[in-house]
Amino acid sequence: MYRNLAEFLEEGETVALATVIRARGSVPREVGAKMIIHPEGRHAGTVGGGCGEAAVMRVALDVLATGQPTIVSVDLTGEVAMESTAVCGGVMDIFVERMPSPPLTLAKLQPLLDTVARRESVALATVVAAPPEKAHLVGNKTMIWPDREPLGSLGIGDLEPQALADARQALEMRQHRLICCAKDGAQPLADAEAAVPPRGTASTDTQDPRFDDAKDVIWVYIEVQRRPPSLVIVGAGHVAQPLAEMGRLCDFTVTVLDDRSQFASRQRFPQAEQVIAGPMAETLRELPLDGDTYVVLITRGHQHDVECLLEVVDRELAYLGMIGSSRRVRGVFKLLQEECGIPREKLQRVHAPIGLDIGAQTPAEIALTIMAEAIKVYRGGKVPSLSDDWRRVVSGLSG
Repeated sequence: MYRNLAEFLEEGETVALATVIRARGSVPREVGAKMIIHPEGRHAGTVGGGCGEAAVMRVALDVLATGQPTIVSVDLTGEVAMESTAVCGGVMDIFVERMPSPPLTLAKLQPLLDTVARRESVALATVVAAPPEKAHLVGNKTMIWPDREPLGSLGIGDLEPQALADARQALEMRQHRLICCAKDGAQPLADAEAAVPPRGTASTDTQDPRFDDAKDVIWVYIEVQRRPPSLVIVGAGHVAQPLAEMGRLCDFTVTVLDDRSQFASRQRFPQAEQVIAGPMAETLRELPLDGDTYVVLITRGHQHDVECLLEVVDRELAYLGMIGSSRRVRGVFKLLQEECGIPREKLQRVHAPIGLDIGAQTPAEIALTIMAEAIKVYRGGKVPSLSDDWRRVVSGLSG
């Protein structure tokens, strides 16, 4: 979304940026979701749609006129009835600010864009609420890297070091945070019900019993810019094509690898960042795989599966999946254990058979199950995988 924002700013446009900074209960969008509201309707993104988003857009027009940031609370906890609209059962707090602003001009946005482009981690901390006498601080921003000096300042004096320390902790945990900065330290809101931020910058009522002296409370939202997850598809057959498309739609960077140049071609995979034609195992060995990488093995034969698994089974990966029937998977696992000496616990990392059990049959349906499983791992979902039973089988195989 920041790339979209940069494009508007490059055109000299003034827009409002709405960010979900907290969500309680069931809501249509997650914390960190963004929407750009354009005064002429050229909007980008969404914070949930329906009447709640319409209310945010109305407030955004006021913010565009005044330049004063504010927090909008979208309450979706009403009773469900035929005439009800957008009753999800939760509440979202959405910060709305005008862009460009002194804390975030196009030039100041560039370091954030550059960091994300390099697949490095960075956090953007923003003052989102303050008591009346400190209302001028709202909108102040600073960028925090794990190993660099911050860029910019929140302007909150003695409270800033603790806020920066909490931002670095959020970076390590890869989680957005809303914190209360007070004289007794920054308090991250791990429990979304622990406190309610003020509705707008003029309020001093935090409704939080931990802080009796409300004039010392500053609210800071820490937005962690995670590296986009990387999807590495090994094997460029019929399943790979829809899988690459789905990966891009889900904001994964996509690499496709095959040893057949007629399959691994830009014509077949125009949406992929990289399309590599070369020996699969050797090329996979050289790729920069890390804890944000999702490797999918959908090769044309078990010998390629074995070679590729041997290359990545010890690598730090977010996800490692292998396609194949139950018989093929069992055969590959037994071969790896008995002839290659791969311990059972390492094989239990492998999602095989790959995907979720939805009865998929066509290449597109199979690709859907694979992408769904990758997102399950990425988001921490609970739905069972096809590989769950086979992990238990692996644990019982003899070596």
